[in-house]
Amino acid sequence: DRQSLLVALGGGVIGDLSGFAAATFMRGINWVQVPTTLLAQVDASVGGKTAINHPKGKNLIGAFHQPKLVVIDSNTLKTLPLREIRCGLVEIIKHGVIMDLPLLEQIEQYQTELLNLETEVLTDVIAQSCRDKAWVVKNDEKEADLRSTLNYGHTFGHALETLTDYHQCQHGEAVSVGMNCAAQLSVNLGLLDQQDLQRQNQLLQAVGLPICLADLQLDGISATDLLRTMYLDKKASSDRLKLILTPALGQVVIRQDVPDDEILKAIEMCKS
Repeated sequence: DRQSLLVALGGGVIGDLSGFAAATFMRGINWVQVPTTLLAQVDASVGGKTAINHPKGKNLIGAFHQPKLVVIDSNTLKTLPLREIRCGLVEIIKHGVIMDLPLLEQIEQYQTELLNLETEVLTDVIAQSCRDKAWVVKNDEKEADLRSTLNYGHTFGHALETLTDYHQCQHGEAVSVGMNCAAQLSVNLGLLDQQDLQRQNQLLQAVGLPICLADLQLDGISATDLLRTMYLDKKASSDRLKLILTPALGQVVIRQDVPDDEILKAIEMCKS
């Protein structure tokens, strides 16, 4: 009945699917998030976005439905392979790049400890990353404008996931490549200094994340196909892409006036 409570215990896919079920069953029942992956703890569990994928694009079918409670226990991360930890770190690094330079500096300083899941620094970084995202969601729950800045790297990354049928790379890996594409595009447009691009990418590589399509053995994907798939993104409007770019580390801008040829150029530069 409508008094039922659904508990989502698991990673991002479990959380998204459970949240979508909770949003639609009897037009909405209460649910609780208990994320057990780093990616889910700092991203999917915060903000109330629930969705399932579609062959045409990622997260195209879903709803905004806030959980009543989110319970995060960093001890669950000890059961995960290192690849999953790296995929979670990319979202924390993203928060640093777009809005929280001190957090980015903390990750740079303690990257080894984070990869080793040392409790004190890990808990601090998870909490700060959640605070960053929660602040954005509080000010723009339904993604009218501000919340879309959290999609830095995701417009490129989601298209990459779609083109590979969600099987050939992890979400975090696709977003990492997408962050390189977004930063390279920012440099090409004269927004971002080359040194900031290098700093971002050096950190991504330092924690073991890919930054180029070739790193994932996906350099055979054409820039044209990737751009075409980006236009299927649910954040595109009036046949214009909403691109999240960075003018400096710790800052973010939204652009909807970038020519396709500039996007294609940036993708080509990030293939290998």
